[in-house]
Amino acid sequence: MNERFELTSTTACLRPLTETGADIPEGSEVRGSHCRTSKDLFGAWATALGFPDYFGHNWDAFHDCLRDCLRGAVPTTVVVREAGDLLVDEPESVLALLIFMLSRAAGDDSTAPRFVLLLDDTPDSLSQLARRMEQAGITVPTLRNQA
Repeated sequence: MNERFELTSTTACLRPLTETGADIPEGSEVRGSHCRTSKDLFGAWATALGFPDYFGHNWDAFHDCLRDCLRGAVPTTVVVREAGDLLVDEPESVLALLIFMLSRAAGDDSTAPRFVLLLDDTPDSLSQLARRMEQAGITVPTLRNQA
């Protein structure tokens, strides 16, 4: 059974979501298995979020295009299935860079973030992802159930 965890970039934490689909906001979906490297991540996220054709497939361009996606009134949500594979073939510092960019994109209001990242995978894979995040210097609180 998969569990779903929400990473709100304003708090940089993993939180379990309930199992009902109604609790998952509508959003774009990517597969962690298609985002094992930065190059793969750029392509998958560009497609999912509709980045323009001139997207440069580098971190600066990713930041700029992500920022442009977040100009609407509705928060942007990305669901990462198979999240344990997210940037797994990159050094932890690259994962930290992604989380940092997403944190900045979310803004400072934790009650109304502009960006929400939902991580979906098996409990073991999410635990491994949490360990990689901690090794990258990202504070990951203890996973706890929300009823």
